[in-house]
Amino acid sequence: MFVARRMKKTIVTVPPSASLLEAQGRMRGYNIRQVPVVSEDGTLLGIVSDRDIRAAVLPAGLVPGFTAEEAEKFMKSTPVERVMTRKVITATLNDTLEDAIVLLHDFRVNALPVVDAAGKIAGIITRTDVLEAFIEALGVGEVSSRLEVVVPDRPGTLAQLAAIIGSFHVNITSVLTTRHVEEGKRANFFRVATLNIGPIRKAIEEGGFEILDPTRLTFP
Repeated sequence: MFVARRMKKTIVTVPPSASLLEAQGRMRGYNIRQVPVVSEDGTLLGIVSDRDIRAAVLPAGLVPGFTAEEAEKFMKSTPVERVMTRKVITATLNDTLEDAIVLLHDFRVNALPVVDAAGKIAGIITRTDVLEAFIEALGVGEVSSRLEVVVPDRPGTLAQLAAIIGSFHVNITSVLTTRHVEEGKRANFFRVATLNIGPIRKAIEEGGFEILDPTRLTFP
């Protein structure tokens, strides 16, 4: 899954000369929390968020006698280039969604402008876009059943499980594998295109694998 296929290509932007009031109006009008700041040729110069605008207005608001009218005047006269973030965390057209989710998490941002090789903005991808992509990839919402199987951490176990499930002529719509809490084991999460999961569970257990059943879990 690549960023280029999931990003929004219709982008709301502002020029560096736009006022804070204009930027705020665009964000409110499109129900977004940040807008990229771009030059006339589309080069990404920065990004301004609703938080940046609040932070810029707050110090002025602490001045005694500062009125709502003065706040609006301040926002009208202050260009976004004075408060925008210039070191923007970006994604590229070649990045994967895994790359994007790491950037969103590590830098605690809500959106990533996507730039091409020339540094021009090509799109934007948000936390919601990435989340929706993974929900789709995991098959959540489809008519299916979920299996969680604990296996020894050695080559071939995933293929064995797939063969058991395949023997029932049922499609595996998604699979996820991760380390288990027990050393030397992995947890495999399958979503299979059937609601008749009982016979498959039985066959997997008869094959010597452990199926985790949330109804049997005990907690300290």
